[in-house]
Amino acid sequence: MYDKLAIATLLFIVGQGITWFSSYSQFIWDWAREHTLLIAVCTAIPAALCFIYGLRFAYEFFQSGWAPRFYIFALSFVVMPFFFWYFMNESFFTTKNMISVVLATIIIFIQMKMK
Repeated sequence: MYDKLAIATLLFIVGQGITWFSSYSQFIWDWAREHTLLIAVCTAIPAALCFIYGLRFAYEFFQSGWAPRFYIFALSFVVMPFFFWYFMNESFFTTKNMISVVLATIIIFIQMKMK
């Protein structure tokens, strides 16, 4: 039953990772700052495909257009802190961020469990 959601989640995480690197690599590597157009061209199609196919599986699971939107948004609050911590040395262990992660997790569970 949750196989479609698992595939959607994996695709969303990969898509968010690609999107994060396309936006934030300019702050990590000088090379990326100098080649933003190349990064945009190389990451746009893979990220878009992850979100397009992820939405397809999520829509099949949720049977709703809004639920996948909330799910992607909330999932980003769980995924993105890792990237900021690992690559930019920014801790997400602040009160504001921890409350946001808790709320995002609640949104994920609401979308998964309530039909």
